[in-house]
Order: sequence, then C-alpha cells, then structure tokens
Amino acid sequence: MPMPVSGVMGCAATARAACLLIGVAWVALPAQAEAQSYDLAASASIRYDDNLYRVPSALRKTLPDSGEEVVTYLVVRGGVATRIGVVAVDLKGTAGQRIHAYNPRFNAFNFAGSAAATYKTGQGEVNATASYLREPVLFDDAFITHKTLRSTADVGVVASRDLLGNFRVVGRAGYQRSAVDSRELEANGTRIVRFSGGLGYFSPTGNSVTLEYSEQRADGLATTQIQTGSGLAPYRSDFRERSVISYIDYHLTGITSLRGSFGYTWHDDRSILNKDGRGIQADIALVWSPLPNLVITPTFRRGFSTESRVFSNGVQVTSYGISASETLFGRVDFNLGVSRGSRRFRYDVQAPAPLALNRNEVTTRVSAGLSYVTGSKFTLSLAYEHAQRESTKVAFPYVADAVTFSVTRAFGS
Repeated sequence: MPMPVSGVMGCAATARAACLLIGVAWVALPAQAEAQSYDLAASASIRYDDNLYRVPSALRKTLPDSGEEVVTYLVVRGGVATRIGVVAVDLKGTAGQRIHAYNPRFNAFNFAGSAAATYKTGQGEVNATASYLREPVLFDDAFITHKTLRSTADVGVVASRDLLGNFRVVGRAGYQRSAVDSRELEANGTRIVRFSGGLGYFSPTGNSVTLEYSEQRADGLATTQIQTGSGLAPYRSDFRERSVISYIDYHLTGITSLRGSFGYTWHDDRSILNKDGRGIQADIALVWSPLPNLVITPTFRRGFSTESRVFSNGVQVTSYGISASETLFGRVDFNLGVSRGSRRFRYDVQAPAPLALNRNEVTTRVSAGLSYVTGSKFTLSLAYEHAQRESTKVAFPYVADAVTFSVTRAFGS
C-alpha cells in the first residue's frame, strides 16, 4: 500500500525543518559563540558479507553470487561544540553512500543530523535534543527482502529543578516519528508522543537516580488489511505504554558505574489484534574499568519493540551481552563483544494469518576489532562480525560472517 501523500509531505517537511534548523544554527554560531570547537572526519570502508540477505544456508546457495556481497561505504562526519551565552550547544551531522558491488539496486544515500542544547542555573537544568535520520533498514529484520529506507525524526526535552537538598523534580517529554518506505512494513510506522515525571537524587559528584511515571502513546502512520478470524480487518500499529521506571547514572566505585534505565511496563496493544503485554523493561549497562585503558561492559535490555524499532507491537525482546575494549600505547585499540538476544513475536502482520504464528528467535553475535591511529590523524581499522539466528519459522534461521576494513582521516580543533 503506498504511503499517503500527507505522510510523504510530513516526512519531507520534517527533514527540511531539521536541516534548516541545524544549518541556520551552524551559520549563526561563529558570530555569537564562545570557545567554539569542531571535528570533521572522512572515511572509506570495504565490507565483505557472506550472507547479505540473512537467509538459511540452503537458500543462500541458490542466490546469485551465493548471497555474497562487497559493500563500499563513503562517509563524512562533522560536529561543532560551543556556547551561546549560558547555553551549551552541540551540533552533529553524518552523510554516507553505500555502494554494492553485486546488487547495485541496494545502493543508498543515508544521512543523520542532530542538535543538542543544555541550559544550567543554580537551581535546575534543561536539556533539549532534536535529530533526523534516514538510513537503510538491515536485512537482519525478517521480511526485509529489498532496499528499505527508514526515516526517523525525534525531539526531546529533559528538565529538572531543585526541590530539597540533593533531590529534584524531573520531567521529560518527547515526540518521535518513524516511517518505513516498504509495502510490507509501512503499517509498522508510528508517531509517538512520550512524557514522564518524578523525583530524582542528584549528588554533587554527578551521580543521579530518578523514579518516574512514564507514558507513551503511538498512532500508526498507515493501515493495512489483515486476515482475522472474522475476515479482513484494518490493522494500524497503535499502542499505549505505561511504566514505572528509574533512570540511573551512578558511579558505584572509582572504577565501576551503572548507567541506563530499569522498571516495569504495561504495554496496551490498541490495534485490531489486541495482544497486550507487561513485564520488566530495562536498558542498562555496568561499566567496569579494572585497568586505566581497559573497559568491560555487561549490558541487559528488555522491552516491547525490536532493536531497530521496525516492530513495536506484538513482540517481546530480551537481550544481554558483554563487550571489552583496550587501548595500548595511545594508538592501538582492541575491542571484543558477545551478545545473545531473543525475540518472541505474538503475531506478525506480514503473515497470511497474523495470529496463527509461533515465531521465536534467538540471535547470537560475536564481534572483534582492531584499529591503529597514525601520527597524521589517519585511523586504520579491521573488524570481524559473526551472527547466527535460530528461529521457529523455517525461513528465518541464518549464519553470517562479515569483515570490514576502513580508513578514516580526522580533522578538528
């Protein structure tokens, strides 16, 4: 089903507004800013992927070039950090081109821009952010069988004010619009309004813990017809989510800190399929640095949307992992990572009978990387990634390996 004209115009207007805002701010900064700094980097990378489509081995062998692909990425990144009076401003932008050697129809230009501002007084603080992202959705989310682009606009504000001693009143509000330009997936596009409020403890050393009531409401951007027990019915990805949640940024010791959020969520599926859920919601990391240049980070995530947010209704996701990074001689970086995640789909809008589905997936990922910074601000990087998925649906298990080599040149002040 094609995207409604209003949806296309809204997406384009959002992109133009975000680019205009960032562009005007960028031009205006030098005249009004203090202590301005900037960074700029250009990179080129080549990636070999032995299973681009993320399909089972038997199916991969029947594809042209056995499903293999060589992708070239050309990317430019830049940023400006400055102050305008008492407001700290941070602008960032990225633009890149993907070039596929065997499947040029998947070539894509993607870009992202963000702006952040922080205002502090003796009694409180306000942080505002705005971002826009347009990028290809990876084949890793099943049912993505061709080039699919996603556009995401996000605006958020976090404010806090002193209440008593180190305790503060905290409030958050935000808006997100995420659209997918795919006939199969367009019904998963959403417009989300979120807000929360509560109390927090903010220590003079920078530690903080809050306890808040949070709510978000989503309206689907498009409607698709699905088969139910009583015949065809319109489906739209509407939901309401309520949570009691704690945001944590706390240094437990001099070498250990805990960051992220943890709480309990009630997910009210307001689509025609009406599959509610509830349970622990978490997105948390323990950062441990036993040696000056060694960082080990265990992570845990649980929620009711997939990592890419392509699916945000009728799914429960749990993942955990651990990563480690080490810097030697100030120039050589090593990193290792292992993660395992499960996704339980309670229905699938793309299936002929969405509710007649038993689809559970477990994905394991292993990654390793090495980078070297030369004296002339060049960085040479080599990375390896392995992913494998077990699934109760025959078409979705896969094993994939990829190797990426990249060269980056940094500029800045």
